[in-house]
Amino acid sequence: MFSFTNVLHIIIVFQGTLLSLYIFLSLKKNVKRNFLLAFIIGILSLQILCIFLANRNIQSNLFQSINCIYGFLYGPLLFFYTRSITRADFKFKWPDLVHGVPFLVTLLGVVITAGNFCQPQIYIAYATIMLIYIMSCFLEIRRYKKVVQDNYSRLDWLNLDWLQWAFLMFTLIVLVDIFQFSAFLFKLNLPQAEIATYVLILAFINMLYFKGLGPASRLTGIYQADIDLSISMSHRLRRNTELEENQRLIKRLEENLNELLPFKDPNLTIAQLAQDIDIPKRTLSELINDHYDKNFVDFINSFRINYAKKRLMNPKDPGETILEVMYEAGFNSKSSFNTAFKKKTGLTPSEFKFTVS
Repeated sequence: MFSFTNVLHIIIVFQGTLLSLYIFLSLKKNVKRNFLLAFIIGILSLQILCIFLANRNIQSNLFQSINCIYGFLYGPLLFFYTRSITRADFKFKWPDLVHGVPFLVTLLGVVITAGNFCQPQIYIAYATIMLIYIMSCFLEIRRYKKVVQDNYSRLDWLNLDWLQWAFLMFTLIVLVDIFQFSAFLFKLNLPQAEIATYVLILAFINMLYFKGLGPASRLTGIYQADIDLSISMSHRLRRNTELEENQRLIKRLEENLNELLPFKDPNLTIAQLAQDIDIPKRTLSELINDHYDKNFVDFINSFRINYAKKRLMNPKDPGETILEVMYEAGFNSKSSFNTAFKKKTGLTPSEFKFTVS
């Protein structure tokens, strides 16, 4: 007779195995990123399968004795998965092997002690390491967003909320698991906590799969040169934009944007704009930050919104749609366009078009 917990086990194992196999068999682009995604889902499915078999008294001693080793894999895997999304030049290096040391030590301990290594102290170590890795993932996403704002003009590249929610979900899994383990030590039976853990795992797997192969697949990541620019911008004196030399550079910048309309390129970068107007990239970044009090993405999108407003007030033809205006202005995401437009005007593009028509 299967319990509700066993049913959840079967669902997680069945779905997780199918999803990880599908990802493995369709590795074409973003190979390292999708390999890590498939590996995370696959390891989770394997652990739940072992727990299910142990609960059904199939090699129970074996599967219970190795249950603690999986936890030391999730932290490094999630961290490298985050890096594969945020870094365009991501690749594994020999020093990265150090992240696997806790897992190898735990595995060796299990082998040497014949399965008696998984003591409460090991679970505490797993939870501590896991939370440190999750915090590192949050910091990586925070740095990524700052670098994108300083170097790129695509608002849709800032949308990593789904990944942050996934990490929060995994944090809850760890915390509930700790609570459940503590209850076990005190001989308390709390099936609700166990069910909550598996429901969260199922939701986590689905979010990683559908978002990881959806929005994440369109992100190219940032380069080290972009990171270097953001770091340099964080440690500098404010530029006096009232000086005559800086005023000439600002005039050159505005003439280029107003006459040549480079912001209509949705992939415009500060490096590309700096090259076009023959201004050093860092100097251009300082001028934008200090004279306009904006980062690069907000600065460029303010020109795009102004252009879109003019087009909505004076359409090329009566049948011109908001979507056509959006692409013409340099946006390639409807949600990003709506968000940026409302932030600047207080109205959605549809509301604005209605008021001026």
